[in-house]
Amino acid sequence: MNVLFKLTVYAVGAGMILAQAQAFAHQPHAHVHGVAKLNIAVDGKTLTLALESPLQSFLGFEHAPRNEQEKTAVVLLKKQLSAPAQLFALPSKAECRSTGTTLDSPVFNDQPASDDSEHADVDAEFLYECRQPGQLTEVTIQLFKLFPNLHEINVQIVTDRGQKAAKLTVKQNRVAW
Repeated sequence: MNVLFKLTVYAVGAGMILAQAQAFAHQPHAHVHGVAKLNIAVDGKTLTLALESPLQSFLGFEHAPRNEQEKTAVVLLKKQLSAPAQLFALPSKAECRSTGTTLDSPVFNDQPASDDSEHADVDAEFLYECRQPGQLTEVTIQLFKLFPNLHEINVQIVTDRGQKAAKLTVKQNRVAW
């Protein structure tokens, strides 16, 4: 084979791989039980933690509560997610204080039970104000202790120092940047 033909074959192959990768990147996020997504952003003195997970990872079910036990589990989940100090450990030197929490899920809105084939998520946003943001270099995720159905958290971090991705588990629950 001549060199021009080989280069053409490589270029076409590389183009096909790139096109497939771009198509995959634009697909909706995967709904995987036991896996959550956490986006961490540090902007000046503001720290934002945005959590997204299938309800199954927290409750063991994804439908509207159907009995008293499930209603109690939903109330407890909302209470637990409303206490960010129990969920995230930040360096004390950063002097961060919680300034707000937003929770969103169909089960928090008393929506009627849906078809069991549907999937439902919980979205939570935790805001902090840090007096010493330069000291904010890590976070320890304590969600695994509270929610045994949660096995993995995919983390994306954006700070003024750059971007980073990490995968956290029960055994590796701290991410530094």
